[in-house]
Amino acid sequence: MDRKKSSETVRSLGENAYFAASNSAHGFHSYYDECFDRKEITRLFAIKGGPGTGKSRFMRDVAEWGERVGWSAEMIYCSSDPDSLDGVILTRNGEGIAVLDATAPHVYEPSRPGYREEIVNLGKFWNAELLRGHRDELDALNRRKKEAYRRGYRFLCGYEAMEENRRQLVAPFLREQAIAEFAAKLMQGAPDEAQFRSQTALMRSVGMHGEVSFDTYFAQARKIFLIEDCRGSARLLMDALYRRAEEKRLRVRVSRDPILPDQIDGLFLCGSGLCFALCSPENCTYPFRKITMRRFVDTGRMRSVRQMVNYTERLRRAMLAGAVEEMDQVRRYHFQIEQIYIAAMDFAAKEEFAKAFCESLFGLKNS
Repeated sequence: MDRKKSSETVRSLGENAYFAASNSAHGFHSYYDECFDRKEITRLFAIKGGPGTGKSRFMRDVAEWGERVGWSAEMIYCSSDPDSLDGVILTRNGEGIAVLDATAPHVYEPSRPGYREEIVNLGKFWNAELLRGHRDELDALNRRKKEAYRRGYRFLCGYEAMEENRRQLVAPFLREQAIAEFAAKLMQGAPDEAQFRSQTALMRSVGMHGEVSFDTYFAQARKIFLIEDCRGSARLLMDALYRRAEEKRLRVRVSRDPILPDQIDGLFLCGSGLCFALCSPENCTYPFRKITMRRFVDTGRMRSVRQMVNYTERLRRAMLAGAVEEMDQVRRYHFQIEQIYIAAMDFAAKEEFAKAFCESLFGLKNS
């Protein structure tokens, strides 16, 4: 994304927080399979239920109970609504438990039902008769919400098209070999490890609250490198850093651009604690070293295409602004739908169920 003027909201949650899906140029893009099919996860609970039925609260309850008895929690937030959770992964002594939102758009159906995966149905706590009384209103709101999503995705598709135009225009002027050599130099501080392991964990999202990012990578890092892009050259540096991490057999967390999943916008080296990120300095409250990519672009030779590149970048920013506006419309319809479901829920019974679930799962009485 364009880093000249940041419009992102940065959240510091004090959690191991990230996104496992995104609203991309090709629609909803999910990393659920990679995230939740990890070998150490031996039990997985897929939650079914409509908006406003307390799925996020249920997952947070599970995380809090688990942490109370020594489990470590990874908090996976919803890319469309970063106030809500998409999932929680708890780990302890090589074992893992996962709880995830299995409703659209991130539908998850058990492939190993019973012995690994179980369904948790929060729909049993709603008043279906009351919801049927709002049938026409809910149908209309859901239709408008889907239409706003479609318009937003068309804007994001336009964003991708402008990015591709820029990529083709500037490609002849990027010093790729110099970028690769610089990446190798930056990675000298990371000792080789035994086995390469890559985990996708997105720092950023574009959704109902605009552009939102978590500072998890920065909070966990020993040293931070912020990369200031110049004409798309930062993409080549991130790719080169990732290749170098693979060669050195490192354990890495990878953040991918929410709109353009083929582009890396953040790397965290788990062993050395080094962090590389495409991020505006104003969005980082931690000490960092700034890397400016301008030296890797032959700007002097770009005169013939500079005007078109600038025009393309303006259009790309406009496409992003249009997508954010449509996602704001999604937010309006979504929360109207939620209010109808909230009014139809028996939350007292649902909370009692959550308590009993956690007691059974962890063998702990709530103090």
